[in-house]
Amino acid sequence: MQRHVAKYALVRYGVAVLSITISVVLALWLRPIVLVAAQLLLVAVLITGWVSDLRPALVAWILATLALGYFFTPPFDSLKIEVAELPRLMIFTVLAGLLATMSAARRRAADSLKTARDELEARVGERTAELERSNERLHVAVAEAVAAQQRFRDLVNSAQGIVWEADAATCQFSFVSDQAERILGYPTARWLSEPTFWKDHLHPDDREWAASFFEQAITKKREHDFEYRMIAADGSVVWLRDLVTVVLEGDHPARLRGVMVDITGRKRAEQERQARRWFVESMDRVNRAIQGTSDLEQMMSDVLDAALSIFDCDRAWLVYPCDPEAPSHVLKMQRTRPEFPGLFGVGVEVPVDAETASVLRTVRASSGPVPFGPGSHHSLPAMMAKRLGIQSRIVMALYPKGDQPYMFGLSQCSSPRVWTPAEERLFEEIGRRLTDALTGLSIFRSLRESERRYRYIFESTGVSIWEEDFSRVKAAIDELEAQGVRDARDYCAAHPEFVEQAITMVKVVDVNDASVRLFAAESKDELLVSLHNVFVPESREAFVEQMIAIAEGRTSFEGESVLQTLKGQRVTVLFTITFPRPPAAFDRVLVTITDITERKRAEYLTGHVFETSPDGIYIVGRDYRYQRVNAAFERRWRMPAERIVGMRVDELSGAEPFKETYKPNLDRCFAGEEVSFVGWFPTPAGWQYLAATYSPLRPDSERVEAALAITRDLTDHARASEALQQAQAELAHVTRVTTLGELTASIAHEINQPLAAIVADANASLNWLATTTPDLDRVREALDGIVKDGHRAADVIHRIRQLMSKNEPQRARLDVNDVIRDVVPLVRSEMLSHRVSLQLDLAPVFLPVLGDRVQLQQVLINLVMNGMEAMAGIEDRPRELMIRSRPPEGDQVLVAVEDAGVGIDPDTVTQLFNAFFTTKPDGMGMGLSISRSIIEGHGGRLWATPNTTHGATFAFALPTLR
Repeated sequence: MQRHVAKYALVRYGVAVLSITISVVLALWLRPIVLVAAQLLLVAVLITGWVSDLRPALVAWILATLALGYFFTPPFDSLKIEVAELPRLMIFTVLAGLLATMSAARRRAADSLKTARDELEARVGERTAELERSNERLHVAVAEAVAAQQRFRDLVNSAQGIVWEADAATCQFSFVSDQAERILGYPTARWLSEPTFWKDHLHPDDREWAASFFEQAITKKREHDFEYRMIAADGSVVWLRDLVTVVLEGDHPARLRGVMVDITGRKRAEQERQARRWFVESMDRVNRAIQGTSDLEQMMSDVLDAALSIFDCDRAWLVYPCDPEAPSHVLKMQRTRPEFPGLFGVGVEVPVDAETASVLRTVRASSGPVPFGPGSHHSLPAMMAKRLGIQSRIVMALYPKGDQPYMFGLSQCSSPRVWTPAEERLFEEIGRRLTDALTGLSIFRSLRESERRYRYIFESTGVSIWEEDFSRVKAAIDELEAQGVRDARDYCAAHPEFVEQAITMVKVVDVNDASVRLFAAESKDELLVSLHNVFVPESREAFVEQMIAIAEGRTSFEGESVLQTLKGQRVTVLFTITFPRPPAAFDRVLVTITDITERKRAEYLTGHVFETSPDGIYIVGRDYRYQRVNAAFERRWRMPAERIVGMRVDELSGAEPFKETYKPNLDRCFAGEEVSFVGWFPTPAGWQYLAATYSPLRPDSERVEAALAITRDLTDHARASEALQQAQAELAHVTRVTTLGELTASIAHEINQPLAAIVADANASLNWLATTTPDLDRVREALDGIVKDGHRAADVIHRIRQLMSKNEPQRARLDVNDVIRDVVPLVRSEMLSHRVSLQLDLAPVFLPVLGDRVQLQQVLINLVMNGMEAMAGIEDRPRELMIRSRPPEGDQVLVAVEDAGVGIDPDTVTQLFNAFFTTKPDGMGMGLSISRSIIEGHGGRLWATPNTTHGATFAFALPTLR
C-alpha cells in the first residue's frame, strides 16, 4: 500500500488531510467526554508519516497543530490561545513534529533496507549461479580453468561481501576475497595462515553459540544463513551476515563456501531504532503512570514501579534530602523485587555516615545520572555495598522547586551491571519527570498547608470574617458601564432599587464562629441566608461605597457602618473588603468585620470630656504646633480653635516662656517622660498661675508622636496661698518675737558674760600698763580676749536680730549641725533656769540642705522650749533634753528633739499640729502649727512619737542636696 500511495503526490497529501479530518471528527465527538481525545491528532500525524513520507507528514503536522489550537485549546473554536495553554500547545507541536519526522524516516529506512536485501539476495543468487556454471565449466574445460579462476577472483573481489572458502573439518580458510581486509582490516595472509582465525576473532558474546551453530549446520550438511559479530583489527565490532554452503564429496562435507556481508550499518540503525522505540515506550509508560492518578504520592509510587519494570532492576527508591551535611536522611519511597527487600523501611530516618556523605557529594556535584559499580568512573563503597546488599546502582539528584534536593536511584542486587548510555539517558529523563512531580507535590503540600492555615485563621480568629460571592454584583456593574454609566454614585442615588437588587445578589458563602457570636446567631446557616438579615438603613450607604470601589477597580475597601444582630441590637463596625485583581472572579471576596461599638462610645466620652473640661486641654505635635484644643483653652487665649490649630507654641505663648519652660518640658515629654510643672505665665487676661501636665501620646508605635497637655488655672489659689504664706510669715515673726521675750534672761546672760569679760580684761590691761615696766605680753593676751568676747556678744546680737527681723525667707545651702549649734547659746540660760541638761548627738558628716536658717532656728527653738516646759513638773527623774541629727536615709536628713517629760496624750496626738490647739494653760497653740508649715515649705515633714519610757520625741526630716 505504501508503494502504491507513494506513486501519486495528490494521494499522499490527500492521506494527510483525510487522516487529520478523521481525527478531528473523532476528537470533537469525544471532546465533551474527555479533552485528551485531541491526542488522536498525533496518531493521524504518525499514520501520515508512515504512509505518505515526510512532506505530507509535515502538512499533517501543521493541520494538527491548527486543529488543536482551534478546537481543543480554551477558548474553544477560536485561534485565540490563553497564555496558560501555550506550554501544552508547544509540547503538542514539538511532539507532533517529532512523530512526523520519525515515522517518515522509519518508512524510508525500512524501504531502503528491504531494497538492499532484495538486491543483495538477487546478486548473491546470481553470483551463486554463476559460480556453479563456472564450476561446471572447470570440470568441462581444464584449459579454461586459469582464465575462469581469474574471472572468479575478479568477480569475488568486486562483490561487496567477503567471499571465502574453508576446510569443513578444521574451518581453516583456504580462500578469502580482498574485501576481507577492507571490511575487518586483517591482511588475507592471516586469514589463510591461522587455523582458528575465524573463532579467535568472533565477538566474545557470540563465540560459543556461533561456533556451535556452525558445527551443527556442517553436521546436517545444509546451507545456513546466520548473523554474528567479529572484532576488527582496530578493535571495532563488525556485524556480518554469513551465507554458507556445504560442499560435499560423496556423502561427506569437504569444503565450506560462503559470503560474509557487512551489515553493521543496518544493525546500528536497528539498534538505534529499537533504543528509540524502547525509550519512547518507556517514557509513555512513565507518562501513563504520571497521568493515571491525581494522588501525587500514588503517582510517584507508580513511577517507581514503572522504573523497576523498565530497567529490570531490583530496587527503585527515593531518598530525602540529598544533602551531605545533613545528620540524617529519610527513605521517602521504595519499590523492590520480593527476593531483594530493602534494608530500611519507608519513613525511617537513617544517619548519614562518611561513605553516604561522600556518595551524596558526588551526586550533588554531577548534573546528571551517576553510575556506581563495574564499568563506571565511580566505584561502589565496599561497606555500603555489603550493608545494602547491592552490586551496582545509578543515582541522580532531583531539584524540585521550593524544596531541598532528593536522590533518585536504581539498585542491582542480583549481579553486577553496566548501565548503558541509553539507560542513563532514559533514567535522566525519568528523573526530570520525577522532579516535576516532586515540585507539584511540594506545591500541593504547601497549598494544602496554606488552606489548613487559612481555615484555622478563618475559624479561630476573634474577628468576624465573611466569605461572600460578589460575581453577580460585578457583572451588574460591568453591564452598567457597558450601557454608558460613568458615575456609579449618581446612578445609585437615582436608582435605589438597583442598590436593593445588588444587596440581594450578594451570596454569603461562609462565615466564621466569631461572626456567629457577634451577630447572636444560633448557627452559621442563619447568617448564610441573606445580607438583609444584618443590614439597617445606614448599612446601604456603606454598600453603595463598596460598589463604587468595585466600579473603580480598587482591590480593597475599608469603612465604618452600622449593622444589626439577629436579635435586633445595633452594632457599629469597622469593615475591610479585599477584592480580587482582574481578571480573577469575584466569587470569593473576604470581608472582615470588627465590632467598634465600645470604642465609639469611648471616643464619644473622651471627646465629650475633652471639649467640656474646665481645664485647658490641647495636643502639641513634635513640630511644636497645636493639633487640637478645647473650648476652655480657646477662652483662656481669647482666640478660636481654627486659628490656634497649626500655630507654634511660641507664636501663641511668646518666645521667652516657650524657650525657658514650654520647650524643655515638651522635649522631655517627647522623650517618653510624664512632665508636670507650675508657674506664672502671660496670657491675654494677664499673668496667670498655671499648673500643667504633659503626657506622651503613642498612637501607632513606641515613638511619641505628640503630647497631651492639661493646664489648670490656679491664679486665685496661688494668690490665696501667697496671702496665707504672708500671714504665716507674720505669725512666725510674732512667734519668734514672743519666743525671744521668753528667752530674755537667757539672752541677757549670753550678752552679759562677754561684756563682763571685756570689762575685766580692760581693767587688767590698764593696771598692767600703769606699772613701771608694763607686761606687754599679758596686755596683748587681755586685748585678744576683749576682741573675742566682743565677737561673741556681736554674734549673739546678730542671731537675735535675725530672729527679730521681718525679711523674706532666704534659702541657701545649710549644714543642719551648724543650725543646731547656733540655737544652743540662745537657750543655754533658759536650760539652767529650768534645771535641764542639754545633750547633743550630731552625725559627723552631713549632706547640705536647702533652707532658710532663721526659719529652721525658729523650729528648733520651739521644739526645745516645748521640751523644757514638758519637764517643768518632773522631780523623780533627771530632766534631760537630747538633740540628735542622723545621716540621710534615702535622700532626707533627720533631726530629733527628745525630752523626758510627761509625754503625749494618745487622745490629743492627732491634734498637736492643728492651729490654736495647746496643752499649756497660757499657750496660743500656734508654735507647732507654724513649725510644721515651715518644715513642709522646705519639702520635709514634722511628726511626734511617744518614747518607750518617758517623754516624747519631735522629729523632722529635710531633703538633702545631691
